[in-house]
Amino acid sequence: MGKKVKEFFKNPIVLLTAFALLVQTVMLVFFYKLPDPLGLSMAEMFSGKTIWQVFMMYGAILVMGALFGFAKKPRLLSVFFLFYLFLAAADYEVFRFSHQRLSYSFVRTYFHISNITDETTVSTLGGDFWGTLLFLLAVLVAMGGNVLFIVVYSLKNWREKFFVQLNYKIPATFITVGLVLSIIPLILFLTGTRGEKNIPIINTKVDMRFTLGKHTLTSPILHIVAVETFEFIRDNQKITPELVEDLNSFLPEYKKALQSNSMEFPGYFDAPTHEYKAKQPYNIVFIFGESFKGRIINQMLEGDTTLAPNLWKLSQGRYYPDSLGGALWFKNAFSGGYPTVRGTMSTYLGFPTHPNRDVPSFYASNHFKGFPEYLKGYKKAYVTVSNPVFDHTLPFIERFFEGHWKLTPDSEIPGTVDSLGINLDIQQLKEMPTNRPWLLLFNTIATHIPFFNYPEAFAEKPEDPMVRYRNALRYTDQQLGRFLDSLSKRSDFKRTVVLILGDHDTPVDSVDRKIPQPIGVSSSQVFMGIFSADTNLFNGLTVREDVASQLDIGPTIMDLAGVREPNHFWGYDLLVDERPAEQPSLFFGENGYYLGFRDHVLTGGLKTEEIYHGVNQSFEQINDSLSGYWKKKAKGAGMVLRSLLRNDNMMPQNSRK
Repeated sequence: MGKKVKEFFKNPIVLLTAFALLVQTVMLVFFYKLPDPLGLSMAEMFSGKTIWQVFMMYGAILVMGALFGFAKKPRLLSVFFLFYLFLAAADYEVFRFSHQRLSYSFVRTYFHISNITDETTVSTLGGDFWGTLLFLLAVLVAMGGNVLFIVVYSLKNWREKFFVQLNYKIPATFITVGLVLSIIPLILFLTGTRGEKNIPIINTKVDMRFTLGKHTLTSPILHIVAVETFEFIRDNQKITPELVEDLNSFLPEYKKALQSNSMEFPGYFDAPTHEYKAKQPYNIVFIFGESFKGRIINQMLEGDTTLAPNLWKLSQGRYYPDSLGGALWFKNAFSGGYPTVRGTMSTYLGFPTHPNRDVPSFYASNHFKGFPEYLKGYKKAYVTVSNPVFDHTLPFIERFFEGHWKLTPDSEIPGTVDSLGINLDIQQLKEMPTNRPWLLLFNTIATHIPFFNYPEAFAEKPEDPMVRYRNALRYTDQQLGRFLDSLSKRSDFKRTVVLILGDHDTPVDSVDRKIPQPIGVSSSQVFMGIFSADTNLFNGLTVREDVASQLDIGPTIMDLAGVREPNHFWGYDLLVDERPAEQPSLFFGENGYYLGFRDHVLTGGLKTEEIYHGVNQSFEQINDSLSGYWKKKAKGAGMVLRSLLRNDNMMPQNSRK
């Protein structure tokens, strides 16, 4: 018996698989135990998913060990584990640092040499020094161990001395156990196992909130490889007139006539011919407000003006010295996606994000243009208070603003990042010309979950997250007031337009969580406002009831900038268009769709039949023909989008220049 055990552990497939399981376990312990830079508990975030995660990860390692064992290729297995464990470490560190729910897709889609050669390098690898160091050590151990194995196994006399003859019994056992581990959570998911279940053997309640999200720690590389293998065929969806009609149902009516090649480029339109509101190019200040919740900020329309007094002052025209000016305040405005990078993509590029195919690589493809690229003759600058690697927006910033962007320095006083950001914004404002138009874009951060990013001296930080959110919003508003004071003193203020937009909503209290698609609905309703001292644009505060979304920003800015070119922006020009009451905005979440109407929303899974109808954050399942009609339209538009993003044909290649 002892001899068989020794021979078992001298088998190279067993040795490698055991090593991979050990390193994977260490990484898993690191992930749950290491401090988190945002103060969020990984155990809480993955509550109910840990069982799925463990079963699938260990199952994947055993199955891969078995496959290479059957092939009798231990050195190739070692090479596989070398890359697998490297990507697993990157996977864990990126998620722990950024919480962006993109995981492996970060490596696949965003990785570029610039991410480790510019000023963002300091925090590229993670959020805390010791955590990053431990993960790097795990990577080095994994790489060193696999390289050592390859060297040792390649020496014939060592191979014959230390490793027994390979056989099929061990890989057969591995693949059996591995498939069982992989299939058990899948069966539980498909049979609808949810919530807390009491396990009699251990007499313990276990949360089984299983998920099939692709780009998370719950879906290991084995399953990603399988999906990627078939995804190319699936995403090469043949564009049919019926699918184009599904897409067109979400577009302004006049854009249908602007589709010169709808079968090949259904999302590309000739230059609009409607009458434009702007008669001159305007300076544009674009402010991305971190998690600017529409549900909360809209309360100022009901009298709670202390929530963001400077924003309210701007909407009332009290920053305008020579005229009343005006503002458009959109009560029903929605983000194109969650997290920040998805909302940013929808805003910059003018088409929806989509599960598994949400952001094309800026370095691998070039058949799209962001609205800043259309602003010819403009001086453009970007100021960010959050590391672009953190929110995955570095490709956008480098492409649209080149070297004309600034990152705030580290704050000496905790919670003062927005103050430092406004200091940079005011400094940048002084560098903007008065003899030609300009674009200044910046973001805020205090209202980022978990809402601790304001100074202790400013307000308390109680347990109630909604109180912290409101405090953080007031702090951001205070800093914005300083910027608006400086802006209003410029000689070109009257031909300057200020757009303030939430990058996404964020779940804060119980109201935000009573929903069937948590990464959809609760992260979508945002604040959106357009402000100007020029009464030729609008006069006084106009509260708009029609649905608006981040997809509408590009067409609106093109109006303001005098751009009259073909483009792939799917939205409405908000200065001249209003979305029909019966037409919703379109949003895709994690394996779900979300449709925003004026008085309700519809949501559901892309691969499920259920449709949920929501009013005031309260949802019920419905099955009427009109809702089914819009669900079909959403799924059809999603099929078109997946094909366009997969094949990188948002626009003709010669139109990119």
